[in-house]
Amino acid sequence: MGRIVPFILCIVFLSGCFGNLSPLPPVHPLVTVRGKVVDAVTGAGVEGAQVTLRDFPERFDLTASDGSFLLPRVPAGRQVFVVYSTGYAPKSEAVDIPSGPSSFSLTIELAPLLGKLVGYVWDEEGNPVSGATVTVDGTYTTTTDGSGSFALSNLPVGKAVLVVEKEGFVPYSEEVEIAYLSVTVVQVTLARPSPAKSIIE
Repeated sequence: MGRIVPFILCIVFLSGCFGNLSPLPPVHPLVTVRGKVVDAVTGAGVEGAQVTLRDFPERFDLTASDGSFLLPRVPAGRQVFVVYSTGYAPKSEAVDIPSGPSSFSLTIELAPLLGKLVGYVWDEEGNPVSGATVTVDGTYTTTTDGSGSFALSNLPVGKAVLVVEKEGFVPYSEEVEIAYLSVTVVQVTLARPSPAKSIIE
C-alpha cells in the first residue's frame, strides 16, 4: 500500500501540469495557393500552363490568359510544384507553404525553349540582297548583311512566320519551324515586281 500512494500522487501531479495545455494544432493546415506562371525572359504571364502538386496530383490547375492559377486546400509545409507548358522547359519548384495565413501567393518562372534561325536572301539572278528586313512573328527582326545572310537567336520553339522585305522587291513570307537548341536554315529568293502592262487604247 505504501508504494501505491506515491504512484497515485504522481499521476495527479502530472494531470495538473498538462491539464491546462491548449489543444494541439492540426498536423497539416490547408492553405489556398494563388500564383502566377511567367516567362523568365519577358516576365509576361504564360497561358495554359499546367500547375500540379507533385505529392497531391489531384490538385492541379491550368493558368489563365494572364498566367494566374488557384490551388485550394494545399497542405502547409514544403510542397513541390510541377509546371508544364508548350515551348518551355518543365520546372519543379519546392516552396515552403506557411501554416499561419489561410492563403499564400507565389510566382513561378518558366525558361522558354529557344532555337536559332539562319538564312540567306538572294535575288532571282542569284545575287545576295543586303539590307533586307527580316522579321519573325512580327517581333524578332534583323537585316541582311553584305552577303545577304542573317541570323536570329533566342527564338521561341515552334512554328513561326518569316517575312523578308526590301524596297524594289515583292515581300516574301513563309512558315518556318524553330527547333529547340537547333539551327534552322532557310534560303529566300526575292522577286522583283512584274512591270506594269501599258494599256493601249
